[in-house]
Amino acid sequence: MTQVWFPPSMRLLKLLALPVFFLFWFILPTPASTADFIGPIVSVLDGDTIEVLHNNHAERIRLSGIDCPEKSDHLSR
Repeated sequence: MTQVWFPPSMRLLKLLALPVFFLFWFILPTPASTADFIGPIVSVLDGDTIEVLHNNHAERIRLSGIDCPEKSDHLSR
């Protein structure tokens, strides 16, 4: 089997590819603004969006992974 020669810059790129991948895939997509809090639901805007009362202010929450019709869709009431 013939060995392929890579320039030093390519060797460094191959060495850093996996750690950089994990950094971008697992660490950076996490929003810094996520927080846990409990509050009453003020209103349901769509099937996947609600408003929850937090510190006397309605916070809009969009539920991830929910597939349901929007208000403008013909299937909604």
